[in-house]
Amino acid sequence: MADLILYGMPHSNFVRACAMTALEKGATYAAALTGFRDMRSREMQAVSPFGKVPVMRHGDLVLFESLAIMRYMDLTFGDPDALQPADPLDRIRMDQWFNAVMGTVDRHVVREWALELAFSSGPDRTPDHKRIARAKKGAARDLAVLEREYARQGFLVGNAISLADILLVCTLDVLTLIDDGEALLDAAPALAMTMDGLRARDSWQQACRGKIAPNWSS
Repeated sequence: MADLILYGMPHSNFVRACAMTALEKGATYAAALTGFRDMRSREMQAVSPFGKVPVMRHGDLVLFESLAIMRYMDLTFGDPDALQPADPLDRIRMDQWFNAVMGTVDRHVVREWALELAFSSGPDRTPDHKRIARAKKGAARDLAVLEREYARQGFLVGNAISLADILLVCTLDVLTLIDDGEALLDAAPALAMTMDGLRARDSWQQACRGKIAPNWSS
């Protein structure tokens, strides 16, 4: 019997980050995969008050929001807090980067670029190329910031993988599925090297490889 149940869509970078975290901590999970229609089901409404994924169930405990889920996994399984810095200030810095990835990098790479290609908002359901062009510029700026950080110390916080790195690799992996997406990483060699290393981990291979459904090329 699996330790956890994860509710979510298999192509969600946030769902994948939670799955990767579970595996990093040695936890097993059953994937309760959902589609857009399932989000309105009674089951999902019972566990997801805002109608969003991921959601995690562990026994009688139900949690929503990626950071809360990933923190709980890190606390509960394996070596407690192994994926979060021990120093309180570094832990605050990890939260800073986690929120930057969730609020800014995800918006440019996933919401305004990849999803615009997959679920076009332009006339006759064609991609809004002006929106995509703005997102590309934003993503390029984001990667330049991240490149400076990874070139300086190897990870977003200190010299070890953290929850922020896990969310980032699951988010930036979307670039490998978009036309011209991977080209952005050419200008960020330190970032690209770390992302390659994270994708080589067993946790990423099991949780993320080959799980994305939409075709996000134009």
